Amino acid sequence: MKESLKHKIRIFFYGNLLQQIICFAILGYMFLVYFTSRKKFINLDKFCNSYESDKIPVITLFWHGRLMMIPFFALKLKKLIPSSIFMTLASKHGDGRFVGRIMRLFRFKVIYGSTKNGRKFSRGIDIFGIKQIINGLKAGNFLGVTPDGPRGPAKKINGEIINIARIANAKIVAISYSSSRSIKVNSWDNFNIPLPFSNLAFYCDDKFFIIDKALSDAENKDLVNQITNQLNFAEEQANKIAVNNIN
Repeated sequence: MKESLKHKIRIFFYGNLLQQIICFAILGYMFLVYFTSRKKFINLDKFCNSYESDKIPVITLFWHGRLMMIPFFALKLKKLIPSSIFMTLASKHGDGRFVGRIMRLFRFKVIYGSTKNGRKFSRGIDIFGIKQIINGLKAGNFLGVTPDGPRGPAKKINGEIINIARIANAKIVAISYSSSRSIKVNSWDNFNIPLPFSNLAFYCDDKFFIIDKALSDAENKDLVNQITNQLNFAEEQANKIAVNNIN
């Protein structure tokens, strides 16, 4: 009986109309935070100059807990590089569909992960999705990914994204954002919800990773550790700038 009720509640919560209303409410809150806050973008000019000079496809990585305001990094990037198209990855389970809907409202290209019968199988990337990502990167699109999403473990990189970067000859850069005033949700990723009238800092790391196709297993593991460290560093820098050094 309890399982039946739980199933009915889930169906209602993930129903198309209600989901759309919730997505618009979240979108409205995101814009409220953005437009009432002071903003600073760090190293974005270096990012753009690097891309314009070498035209190498770019994968931006950021931890799942810092997902909420990253779309505004992409919008800023779009202003500086008008030809850019921002792709993002979302899973096909209920929570992922929420993220996908919101990303589509930002007019990003959403690529969904694979799905089978049952939620526990809905968290990978199928071959069709991988092909979409690789073709998009080779066409010059940017890809934004939470390498620890959608369900963790937190701040642990999924190896798939390294292989995608290798195949697409793409470079990887760590980004993050932080807010001087925020709420930290008691979730697996300690999801960060910024508050209006804050200082927002968007940090783009100035170190790029280009994946060598001939890496040994040990070298690949070391590379994953390096990228993990840079993702943590980007988050730490965003935290410091939001709280102490925004102008």
